[in-house]
Amino acid sequence: MTETAKKRPMLITISGPSGTGKDAVINALLAQDPMLRRGVTANTRDPRPGEVNGVHYHFLTKEKFAEIEANGGFLEVEKSNYGGNWYGTLRSVVEELFDEGIDLICDITYKGVAQIQQTMPERHFRIMLLPPNRERLEQRLTGRNPDLADEGRKRLEQMLPDLEHLHNPNWVFQHIIDLKGSSYKDYDAVFINDVLDHTVAEVAKVIMNERGRRGE
Repeated sequence: MTETAKKRPMLITISGPSGTGKDAVINALLAQDPMLRRGVTANTRDPRPGEVNGVHYHFLTKEKFAEIEANGGFLEVEKSNYGGNWYGTLRSVVEELFDEGIDLICDITYKGVAQIQQTMPERHFRIMLLPPNRERLEQRLTGRNPDLADEGRKRLEQMLPDLEHLHNPNWVFQHIIDLKGSSYKDYDAVFINDVLDHTVAEVAKVIMNERGRRGE
């Protein structure tokens, strides 16, 4: 296999502050691109009503999770202090879809991005998604669900020190959990999600260009 061939398909990661519209962008891309699939991650929590194993998540016991981790079976792992749950991207799931020629896309924090950049750098494509400004992010965090408006305001308050530098490419994010420890240089492409349709079109264009560059 040539070096170029090894770079396709791709694992595309999208990172950004809560409320930026990552899910909306991913869902729109999935609806229009048959060669793109959402990455189904693993976790150790109990399934919620309506969740199906292997469809929404791969639900594992902590014992099984630890066994897979010890054998190098995860591309990235995050062990949350909240609820004590563990999360990870299974190497076997990614490679199975790669064998079908499918690109994967997932919403992930920079902590996970940095790990994947170590475990699968030649297949990784990193996207950062940002809100147009603090005001628009506040509207999204407090307005999308009135019942969660107070929680949205609390999240915004935690992010404020970073939001003052939102569009400074040299700033290292420290307070936005999803971006903590990263700056623009840690991503392959950065987009401002102002108008959803425009953002989706621009991200789709970059993905197509990257496929061509990698030798599809």
